[in-house]
Amino acid sequence: MSKNFEEKRKKIKSPMRIAREEVFKIVFGVEATEATSDELKNAFDIYLHNNKEFIDTLSKNQFHFINSSINGIIENYDYIKNIIKKNIQNWTYERIGIVERALLIVATYEVLIKNNPIEVIANETVELAKEYGNEKSYEFVNGILANIEKLKEKGTI
Repeated sequence: MSKNFEEKRKKIKSPMRIAREEVFKIVFGVEATEATSDELKNAFDIYLHNNKEFIDTLSKNQFHFINSSINGIIENYDYIKNIIKKNIQNWTYERIGIVERALLIVATYEVLIKNNPIEVIANETVELAKEYGNEKSYEFVNGILANIEKLKEKGTI
């Protein structure tokens, strides 16, 4: 059989990738309307209420990750968005696609607030961008994360 017709094998997602993807989806849902932190909080409350069956399948670590990440993003929503706005060049925040905005919000939170290693976060974010964005999404997101990391290393963030 020709390679063109072979079925692509999907990678098995790690438990943390699944949790990170859920955080992305929740943020994506509110970013579609350019929401506020209060709206993100309300969306998360609705998510918790409407997804009990799925939530029951999560491990304690996965649920804790989702819960702490969303609450951390809520607490730092404006700060995170401002950091992203300061690190885009020749572009406005409003012109960034919703997928890319949501990914950048989650990644910026993890890098700046949770102090997770940029290598891990960039890799995870790029993989999600490849799955949910267009063919150039991962390059765009990776470039902005690189800018943010440079400023973090310089101590200017």
